[in-house]
Amino acid sequence: MRKYIALGLGLLFCGVALSTGAGAAEPTNTTSILFIGNSFTYVNDLPAMITKLAQTGGQKPLVCARETPGGCTFEKHWQGGRALAAINSRKWDFVVLQEESRRPSKKKDLMFEYARKLDAAIKNQGAKTLLYMTWAWPTPDAQPAITAAYQELAKELHARLVPVGIGWSAALHDHPEIDLFAKDHHHPSPAGTYLAACAFYAAIYGRSPVGLSAKIKGVTDTEAASLQKRAWAAVQERPGK
Repeated sequence: MRKYIALGLGLLFCGVALSTGAGAAEPTNTTSILFIGNSFTYVNDLPAMITKLAQTGGQKPLVCARETPGGCTFEKHWQGGRALAAINSRKWDFVVLQEESRRPSKKKDLMFEYARKLDAAIKNQGAKTLLYMTWAWPTPDAQPAITAAYQELAKELHARLVPVGIGWSAALHDHPEIDLFAKDHHHPSPAGTYLAACAFYAAIYGRSPVGLSAKIKGVTDTEAASLQKRAWAAVQERPGK
């Protein structure tokens, strides 16, 4: 867990390097994304995996950054101020909001309260909100509540939903031989992160990830093909814009 926390601290950048300093030119012909979340985002470096898929799929390069302290909730992100500073640090195309995994089923009111605040700041910057629906653990029993909470929030905020949890549930059912969980039965394995990356690729670009080359350590070509299909099916059924 210490390793996960150390990786997640601070505003970190991936993909195309962001320009800093007075007068520096911004990258052109790119898609910029800020990830606000916690270890479900930074374990296995989800932003970097999405960046790789974008390159493989011939999409515009990604400029991405993350503010992802371990275990952080929307409430802590808002109260700490770092997430708001990151949102206001530049013009983003998308800002991803990923709540602590148990809040949607345990404290939905707080999830919604602080998601509204973060979403207002995102819209004020001219960006679009992406809601990263996570998965249930250690059993799938909580997934319906998590799914319902994210769907309701997406509808209220007119936000785009990335239904990773729905694809995760389908993959667990259809392909139990693929281990989506890390050894702690909480965080994602490389295959679990790949499923999430495929869902993000589909949600961001409106294109199917099916057929893209995987080349992800720990994910076979056969596993990748199955996860691509589950992610695409989940995104096609999503509500929101």
